[in-house]
Amino acid sequence: MTYSLREIEEKMLDLRLEAWCRKAYEQGVEDGRKQSYKELLKISDLEEMFQIANSTVNKIIARPDFPRSTQLQARFPRRQVLKWVEQNSTWVEQNTNYYSKEAM
Repeated sequence: MTYSLREIEEKMLDLRLEAWCRKAYEQGVEDGRKQSYKELLKISDLEEMFQIANSTVNKIIARPDFPRSTQLQARFPRRQVLKWVEQNSTWVEQNTNYYSKEAM
């Protein structure tokens, strides 16, 4: 059986794309493992997640609407924290044109 040059090139491209996708997937899984946090976060976890200084974390956790554990001091439920971030990250979108096409 003979193959044309085009067929060989297409097969090589398919193999390269497959390898690239596999590598990207494996890297994503590895990165996800590195960034997995426990159910209850400590202040140091919040510093790392938000990439901010301890003093800024202290300002954030002092907010009355910031989620915290009712059973343990200085512990914060991860799911509720992520939901809080999502709910409180819309200010820029709602109050500026930062994400509009004109601004880009």
